[in-house]
Amino acid sequence: MNKGLIFLLCYFALCNVAYAQADRASLERTLEANNVQGKIISNSDLGSGLSMVVIEISNQHVPFLATNDGKMLFQPDVSIFQDKNTQTYIQGFYKEFYAKEKVNIDTRLQDIFKVRSEQVFSFKSKKNTKKTIYIVSDPNCPYCQKEFANLNKRLEEANVKLLLVGFLGEDSMFKVAHALKNKTGNQAKDMAMLGGLYAPKTKAKPIDTKMAKILTQAIADAGVRSVPYIIGE
Repeated sequence: MNKGLIFLLCYFALCNVAYAQADRASLERTLEANNVQGKIISNSDLGSGLSMVVIEISNQHVPFLATNDGKMLFQPDVSIFQDKNTQTYIQGFYKEFYAKEKVNIDTRLQDIFKVRSEQVFSFKSKKNTKKTIYIVSDPNCPYCQKEFANLNKRLEEANVKLLLVGFLGEDSMFKVAHALKNKTGNQAKDMAMLGGLYAPKTKAKPIDTKMAKILTQAIADAGVRSVPYIIGE
């Protein structure tokens, strides 16, 4: 092979390596510029000017799409691609990623249910069963209110363990605090008390929320970002 051609091939190979390194460095600069304390776990070129990047943030793995120059990272709710192969790859990546991440979150969350058992509302099934459904719920979330209204139906087939969080603002945190303060361990009484807190448009009286905030933060640290979060359906 011509020596000049060999030199050019080597030069372009070195340029490609340098570009890959610069891409990662640029991603890190983008994170720093936005005060994001994150560690790049993986970086896969999609071949269409984009890369699929996984970043560890606060002990959680978070997937992003990134431009290959590393200057922009984003999490698109809707992505439309001319290249269907790229679209299929991204959809498959997200599906696999979130399936694996849910397993990790479920494991961490079940540990919280064990460690914080005194704050867990436990409801026994109407039949003898070992099946248990774990639910994280915010009293002000409309979907959580519907889920709570469905509690008796769930108890026909399974036991239910419930933890409350104050994701949706101060009133939610007040309601969690009231729930923890008034928890009796009596199934009927606790269901009636919680029914009042989950009633739409109700407001809770101000109360010390220290324990409610600690519980909410622990659940958020486990990776729960939306409610109702359910394990065991």
